[in-house]
Amino acid sequence: MTIHQDSTELLAAIPRVFEGVAVTVLDGDGVARQSFGAAADGCSASVRIEVPAGAIVAAVPDGAPELVELLQALLDVLKERERLEGDMESMNDRSMSLLEQVAMYGDTLPKLSGGADDADIAQQAVAACRRAAGVRHVVYLSCQPGKDLCEVVAHCGDESSPHGLGVAPVVEVRGFLAEVLASDGEPIMRTLTRGGRMGEPDSAEHLAERDIIGVPVTYGAGDKRIVLGALLLIDKIGSAPVAGDARDDFGTWETEFASSFAAMLGAVLGARKTAALGKELSMAQTIQRQVLPDRAVAVPGFDIASSYEACGAVGGDYFEYARLADGRTLVVVADVSGHNLASGMLMVAARSTLRTLASVHGDAAALFSAMAALMHDDLQRTERFLTAAGVVLAPGNGGVDHVSAGHTELMVYRTDGDRVERVPSDGTILGFLPDVRYESRRLRLRAGDCMLLYTDGITEAVDQAGAMFGEDRLAAVFAQLARNRSAQRIVDGIVAELDSYRGGAGAADDDVTAVVIRCLVDDAGGTP
Repeated sequence: MTIHQDSTELLAAIPRVFEGVAVTVLDGDGVARQSFGAAADGCSASVRIEVPAGAIVAAVPDGAPELVELLQALLDVLKERERLEGDMESMNDRSMSLLEQVAMYGDTLPKLSGGADDADIAQQAVAACRRAAGVRHVVYLSCQPGKDLCEVVAHCGDESSPHGLGVAPVVEVRGFLAEVLASDGEPIMRTLTRGGRMGEPDSAEHLAERDIIGVPVTYGAGDKRIVLGALLLIDKIGSAPVAGDARDDFGTWETEFASSFAAMLGAVLGARKTAALGKELSMAQTIQRQVLPDRAVAVPGFDIASSYEACGAVGGDYFEYARLADGRTLVVVADVSGHNLASGMLMVAARSTLRTLASVHGDAAALFSAMAALMHDDLQRTERFLTAAGVVLAPGNGGVDHVSAGHTELMVYRTDGDRVERVPSDGTILGFLPDVRYESRRLRLRAGDCMLLYTDGITEAVDQAGAMFGEDRLAAVFAQLARNRSAQRIVDGIVAELDSYRGGAGAADDDVTAVVIRCLVDDAGGTP
């Protein structure tokens, strides 16, 4: 067994402090692996604690019974320290594995848009998905229009599976597959009982021996959303074959990954179908719409609303609501330079990276630093950069963290004084440097205070004379609208004022995104 260095130093110090006490470290078989100090004659008392893969025993000399209780307390503290060290090492290993998987995902993303056809794209996607997620099988099934049938377009699986790869090329939409295709986009996970199987013998879900995740592959949004097919992730590699054994089951990471990969695949395949059918929407517009939230997130103590307007078929704006590892909510607004397919694909990558990193980070500054490292190469290769700003909301508490990566300033309306406070951006733009350390700024809000996150498509909009809307005008409009209005009415008012300002100046030259967050509680968390 191995004791951490700091704990070893503490054990070595015990005999020096307490004369006649000897400490021995035992492995799981009771064999002494390390000894500290020489036991005094007549050591009939001892203190013992169990630690991972072994034990620690301290021999106490006769005539010193007061040491027993003291050494017991000391070793109990050491035991707890060893447990915490082990937990931290396990967490670090999981985080490193997660970052490696995200990097693999980012490497795969640009390759898909260059696929020869839908089957080639799907096969690349399922192969990369299986490697990154660590599962035995990944299957992509495409819906056949007008029929209750799905075609197995791509399948990457473990040929050593005792049930082989006997999946029919065309299967009926029923059971688990029907449930997945009918869902509103959320992944569906099932854990099988011992010896249980799903579906018909020649169906994709019948491959599952332990666990299965299914998520619909779609493109478009709202009433224009179209279901293309389903992505199935089957059996985590390393899962125990017998119920009751230690298992490595599917969890939050796998469901998040399945959702992100399905969104990416749907965006690429949907864009190709859109272009092939001659639809008005372009490939990049389809991709961009794919990643935008269709409703505001609900956070107790806050009223949140958003507005997004693309300048044309292609856009680079993005906003997101992501749940952090500590349970708080990160509200982000971002802007990728350029307005083409590369910008849209990078925004998909940014969205997937953000959501995945949020599951292991409870600090927005650390999340932004990780994003800078992971996306630097892709941004450099495509000669793009990304600005972003976010605020972190805790339910029922007006204490808010703000972090920015070269984005527009944050505007905060204060009911106290009826004024707008402008919080500048002092972070480095994503894509400039691979190693950036961001810092969060804590803001204290009271009930009625409002925050405005926006992109420069608002402030750089021009009227018929070519004059820009500007930050000062936006601050004045925001201050006027923020008095006793809901977040949605404030957003609507900003959009209406911008439209009026542009007048007959023609179509916007840049995307316009705004998110308003109205605080309903004081900083201490109390109701007004």
